[in-house]
Amino acid sequence: MRSRAQMRWLGLALMLGVVSGCTTTAEAVEKWGPFRGQIVDVETGEPIAGAVVLAIWIELVDALVQTNTQFYDAREAVTGPDGRFEISRRKPPFFTFRILEPEFKVFAPGYAEDRWVVTPPTGQALVDPTVIEMHRLKTGEELRQKSRGYPSYVPEERIPEFIRAINAERAMLGLKPTGKIETPPK
Repeated sequence: MRSRAQMRWLGLALMLGVVSGCTTTAEAVEKWGPFRGQIVDVETGEPIAGAVVLAIWIELVDALVQTNTQFYDAREAVTGPDGRFEISRRKPPFFTFRILEPEFKVFAPGYAEDRWVVTPPTGQALVDPTVIEMHRLKTGEELRQKSRGYPSYVPEERIPEFIRAINAERAMLGLKPTGKIETPPK
């Protein structure tokens, strides 16, 4: 028969094994960055400068009856003249299994996403070489039909570049800016 102290140590070892197992499984996919890629016009192959890429992390939160989700963090990057961007690595929290893989949003004023090309095809987007192809929206009607906004569950102060890009497109349509962040006059 085991003593209470031995049982406590055995329970602690079992719990640590489960936690470390969850962490190892969750880390099989890179979810902390860095994330890199290039955004290009699908028709011309030219890089798109000024596009914004947003990574959003969501946290699982236990509630009385179910598990809920809530915003955890967001990072954004703007493409340079070569269409390239990098979202720097985020330091992982202690319990990484509670944080989901990031969701990515891409926005370029006047463009819509076509596809993401990852090399090799079995690779992980934005970890392995990734090109995001977008097509130009050619008419005001195409722009209006696209009707886009920013993710409302992300605090505005965490995504100023994303909101500026949306407001640049809204200005193309003659619409008022959205959100509290103003696009500076040019």
